[in-house]
Amino acid sequence: MTISICFITMALLLYSLSIWSEKIKHQLKHWMIVTFIFAFICDLIGTSIMGLQTNGAKLHTHGAFGYIALVIMGFHLAWAIKAFKTDGTSAKLFHRFSVYAWFIWLIALFTGIPR
Repeated sequence: MTISICFITMALLLYSLSIWSEKIKHQLKHWMIVTFIFAFICDLIGTSIMGLQTNGAKLHTHGAFGYIALVIMGFHLAWAIKAFKTDGTSAKLFHRFSVYAWFIWLIALFTGIPR
């Protein structure tokens, strides 16, 4: 479980860095996209390891939120790449709604923190 937590924590740090840097600068830079890609890869690895460790146990709140957040993060990454390549409506909407997608991802993260 420790290695999956390390990957998810790295995903949190990289995702937060890319999203909040874009929010502060009001512009997507190449390094932000690269950071976002690594965040997605870390999240994918961490989520996969957790899924393997549960041996297909029944889906619970954190598991459901986790998979939904991974899908949202994937769409968010695709949207970021499109917004980076074009500076039209897609970029404007990305700048406006990016933090909301990040916040949904945080909900999944916090549902998995043991109480």
